[in-house]
Amino acid sequence: MKKVMLLGDSIRLSYRQRVAEILAGEATIHGPDDNCRFSAYTLFNLRGWVPDEDYDVIHWNNGQWDTCYMPDGKIHTPLDAYVQLQVRIAAILGKKAKRLIFATTTPVHADMFQKAPVNPRKNEDIEVYNRTATDALSGLGVEINDLYTPLAEDIPTFISEDRVHLTPAGVDRCAVLVVAQITR
Repeated sequence: MKKVMLLGDSIRLSYRQRVAEILAGEATIHGPDDNCRFSAYTLFNLRGWVPDEDYDVIHWNNGQWDTCYMPDGKIHTPLDAYVQLQVRIAAILGKKAKRLIFATTTPVHADMFQKAPVNPRKNEDIEVYNRTATDALSGLGVEINDLYTPLAEDIPTFISEDRVHLTPAGVDRCAVLVVAQITR
C-alpha cells in the first residue's frame, strides 16, 4: 500500500478526506490536521509534520495565504521569497519521498479583491505565483498538479460564496485531480 503525505492550506484540508476515501485500500493518507497556511509557516513546521519516514508521494500546496494583501497594501509573501520557500520545502521533502507533487493555488472569485472584508487576493497574482513556482519546481524534478486551471473554468461551481474556499463540487474536483496525479 502506498504511503502518501498531503500538506497545504485549508484547500488541502477540505479535500483530504475525499482523497482518503477514493484511495482506500490503495494508499494511506497522512498529513497534519493543522492548516499549513503560508509557505514560511509550512517550512517552519516541516520537522513536526513530516517525520523522518519514507513516503511514496508527498503532495503539497501553498499560495492562498501567500498571495493575500495585507493591511499595508502589500502582498503577504513577495514572489521571489515565495519561490525560494517552495524550493527549500521541495529540498527537504525530497529527502523523505520517492515523488514530490506541487499543487498550484486554486482561483478565487474575480471580485474577491473588491468584496473581501480582509486579506483579499487577485487571480492575476495567483497565476503569476503558480507559473513562477511551477517553472522553478519542475526544473528540480517536482511534478506539478494544476488545480487552478480546471477550477478557473467554472469558479461559481467550484469556489464558495466566501470567494476562496471550495464548494462540495470543488472538493470533489480537487480530490479527483489529486488522486489522478498521485496514482499516475
